[in-house]
Amino acid sequence: MLKKKRFSPLYKKFVRLRKNVQNRKKLLNKFNNKKWLNLVNFLKSSLSSRRKNFSIYEQFNHSIPKYSNSFKRKFLTNLLTKQKFSLFYGHLNNNEIKNLVKKSKSLIRVNKTSSSKILLNMLENRLCVILYRAHFSQSIRGSKLLIQHGHIKVNNQIVTFSNYLLKNGDVISVEKNSFDLIKNNIYSSNFWPLPPEYLQINYKTFQIILLDNHNTHNTSIFFPFWLDTNNIIDYHKY
Repeated sequence: MLKKKRFSPLYKKFVRLRKNVQNRKKLLNKFNNKKWLNLVNFLKSSLSSRRKNFSIYEQFNHSIPKYSNSFKRKFLTNLLTKQKFSLFYGHLNNNEIKNLVKKSKSLIRVNKTSSSKILLNMLENRLCVILYRAHFSQSIRGSKLLIQHGHIKVNNQIVTFSNYLLKNGDVISVEKNSFDLIKNNIYSSNFWPLPPEYLQINYKTFQIILLDNHNTHNTSIFFPFWLDTNNIIDYHKY
């Protein structure tokens, strides 16, 4: 007989990673038991409640320490990177990541850039990610729920597909009945990291306009951790 998989709460997935991947404020409230005391203290030191506590991670410029072994525990490093990547972007499964990696490799000649930048571009242009970057939701998983329940419009049409890819000039708006919900999300946000430069956001009318491709902009404050997209591509190359 097949054993049933034991349900693991979301907050326990952060234990092995030892990083507040989704930059959640209320994450530490879940660890009430004394055995989590060391972990809570560690996460408190890395929790970014203000700009001064937020570390900047330049995603495409990473130096390797002089005396490190680049092949040591390579599989574990790639696995943990994949788990961070999946958690941050709303629990992507292996098939989704594999398809994204294949597509990014096929577009290298067309876009004349690296597959890692193409991979990030495809994810950052998703509707659910744009809402999170604009602080209309507290997480990408939360923005997916907003979209699936019909709260969001693109070019005055309701979109219920959370992975909808946006193009330059697309206008995102919110249903009037959902204004209070978006207000609460904005008020509870600490507005760091700041919204990207390629988004024009009106917080009075709750509208977002995608102005430009994110490839030409700085990505060092996109993530609360260092994300090596080359590791993800390497993990899913077969």
